[in-house]
Amino acid sequence: MVFQSEVLTRRGLIAWALVGALMLLLGASAARAEESAVAKAAAWRIGDHLSLAGLLYAQGGEEGNVEELLSSIRPLTEAMQIEIKPFPPRAATPVETYAELIQYLIKGDGAEIGRQIAQKFGKEAGTLFEISVKSNLLILLYEPGEDQGIAGVLQSRCTEIGLPNNLWLDVVNAVNGKASKEDVKNAVFKMHDDVATYLGGQVQ
Repeated sequence: MVFQSEVLTRRGLIAWALVGALMLLLGASAARAEESAVAKAAAWRIGDHLSLAGLLYAQGGEEGNVEELLSSIRPLTEAMQIEIKPFPPRAATPVETYAELIQYLIKGDGAEIGRQIAQKFGKEAGTLFEISVKSNLLILLYEPGEDQGIAGVLQSRCTEIGLPNNLWLDVVNAVNGKASKEDVKNAVFKMHDDVATYLGGQVQ
């Protein structure tokens, strides 16, 4: 699975306007920050870049590329007073490394970021982080006819928070239709760009 150049070309630097807006918001009042459009957009971006950085790391990608993705979200996590814990050490085999990385993202220190986001900024922001992470995991885990139950989780979570169907349903349909790995990967990339644009548009 080689997607380093693709990831790095479609993922630009963090929008500093979003960082500034978040810092101003947090400085204004905690109540105002809850369930805010800025926090939701930030949660999506954090989940996206953290999970992609993790996949590159587990793949054995260059440390500089991994760090580029992580550095792009640090201003946001610092403004939100949330710590990004290091990825687990690489294991003896790639399979074991991927397993440790998945554990980090869905149950371990990576998932804890989502729990903290939900606690500080509301359930919707935390759910957006979860959706962002788990949809990117399809890039690694999906095989035609087998998605480890991710599509069902995505549909449930997206429906739960009222995310418009046109932003995510293509991914679920591609998985349920047993599309190729390449088609599902492209659908995931499009979903991430579309949701980021949608959430960014909600920021006043």
